[in-house]
Amino acid sequence: MPKLGTFPSKEADLSLYFQEAIPYVVANKQRLGLSPENKTIIEDGLVGWNIIFPASQSVNTRTKTIVENKDFAKNNLINALRTVYGDIPQSVLTIEDRNALNLPAKDTSKTPASVPTSVPIGHVNTNRRLQHTIIFTNEDSSRAKPVGVRGCQIWYRIGEMPTTFNQMSFMAFDSASPYVHVFDGADAGKIVYYWLRWENTRGEVGPWSEVIVATITA
Repeated sequence: MPKLGTFPSKEADLSLYFQEAIPYVVANKQRLGLSPENKTIIEDGLVGWNIIFPASQSVNTRTKTIVENKDFAKNNLINALRTVYGDIPQSVLTIEDRNALNLPAKDTSKTPASVPTSVPIGHVNTNRRLQHTIIFTNEDSSRAKPVGVRGCQIWYRIGEMPTTFNQMSFMAFDSASPYVHVFDGADAGKIVYYWLRWENTRGEVGPWSEVIVATITA
């Protein structure tokens, strides 16, 4: 069950929410589609809450059992309201309903991912024989990938320094750093040149990173 509705975190505020939200739903039961069963559940829950909550707040009546019963009543009432809210068609809810019940409208719009403008910053760990561990982060170092980016393209060339993209070979697409590549034994001691670039969720790519140079450990 999704957590529909925003319930106040402070119990005093939550109690006020119960006092206002439950009568509101009951008063609009036909329009909101409140079933007789759920009507009984939330009304009985409110009656029980109005008994146990004040008892849990008074130093004269507060005990461990009272507090446990209060928590049980609270959770049951919240879950019952979530069920009720989940059964209400979104098209039925008015602005007044949403304000009264603190139900935000669902955001159905999706903002297309923008073309990446930043470049990956990468380095290569060469501690293991014939193995390169390619680590990449965003250039601002604030997160592994920019918003809207699904991963990093890794291109490479063994031997000579590349001067154009056409001289590069595609190694891999990786959605999470690091990427590990194992070379053939015949490549031991050779130099590898890497170019990296971000790719967004629509397959669009950003600018190339600076060249990264690493030797294949023998």
